[in-house]
Amino acid sequence: MTQRRQRRPAPRRRRRRQRDPRGKLWIPVLLIALLALWLTLTNYVFVVRNVEVVGTESLSADAVVRASGIRLGSKLSGLDKAVVQSSVDATGVLAYVDVQKRYPVAVRLTVRERGQDAVILQAGKLLVLDTDGYVVSANDSLPEISIPYVTGLKPTTYRLGKQLETTPAKLTAMKNVLEALKTKGVTSYVSELDLEYPSDIKLLTRTGMTVLLGNSDDMENKIAWMAGTLRDLESRGETLGRLDVSSGNKADYLPMVVVTATPVPTQDISWMLTPTPEPTPEPAAEDGAVIGQDAI
Repeated sequence: MTQRRQRRPAPRRRRRRQRDPRGKLWIPVLLIALLALWLTLTNYVFVVRNVEVVGTESLSADAVVRASGIRLGSKLSGLDKAVVQSSVDATGVLAYVDVQKRYPVAVRLTVRERGQDAVILQAGKLLVLDTDGYVVSANDSLPEISIPYVTGLKPTTYRLGKQLETTPAKLTAMKNVLEALKTKGVTSYVSELDLEYPSDIKLLTRTGMTVLLGNSDDMENKIAWMAGTLRDLESRGETLGRLDVSSGNKADYLPMVVVTATPVPTQDISWMLTPTPEPTPEPAAEDGAVIGQDAI
C-alpha cells in the first residue's frame, strides 16, 4: 500500500505594507527648525557682550579693546584672530599674545605692553624700540625717559609694531646688552650704544667714559664688571677714559691723559726797544763864538 506524501502548505506571501509618504516629512521640518535655532543663537545669543583684557599695566582695558577692533554686539563666530592680532600689533605699544572665544557672550584678550628700552634716529624720526627691536613709537623729539641712544643699526625701513629690518647679529647684540643693563639696574649709566660692529660693541656713559664690551657673549658678567668699576672710579673722581670689560672676568681702565701745552718763556727785550736820544747841538754865540766848555 503506497503512502501518500503530504503536501506542505504553500508559504503565505507577506503583504507589503504601504508606507505613508507623510512619515518622512518630519526630517526637513527638523532640519529647518535646527537651522532657525542656529541662526538665532549665532545672531542674537552668541554675541560679544564682554571683553576681558589680560596683560596691561599702564593702559586701560577700554583703550585696548578699542585698539583691537573687537566690537561689542558683534558675532562671536565672526571674530577673526588674525585681524585682532594685526590691529593690536599696529599700536606699537602693545604686542598680541592670544584671543579666546568664551561662549556664550565673552572674549578673553591677552596682550603684552612693549618696553621702551632704546631710541634711534631714522628718516627724521626718533624711534623708540623694545629690547627685541620692535618699533614702539615714532617721535619728533626725544622721549622724556632715560634710555640709551643706539647707533649702527642702519635699518632699511620701519613700521609701528614691526621689528626693524637690520642684521640678526645687530638685533641679538642690542637685546643682550639692553637686557643685561636692565638686569643689573644700570641703564641710566649709558648715554650711547654703538652697534656698528657686533663683534666690537662700545658703550658711552653719561660722564663720557668709553666702555669696550667686545662681542655679545657673556654680557651680564661684562655689565657687572662695568657697573662695579664705574662706581669705584666715580668715587675717586675718575669719569673720563677707556674701560675694557670685553673679557668678562676683569676690567682694565685707561685714564684719559689731558695734554696741556707748556708756554715758551718770553725774553724781555724791552730795553732793546728803548730809543737812544740823539745828541743836542750846542748853540752858537754871537759873532760866531761857540758856547761850550772850551769857552770857559
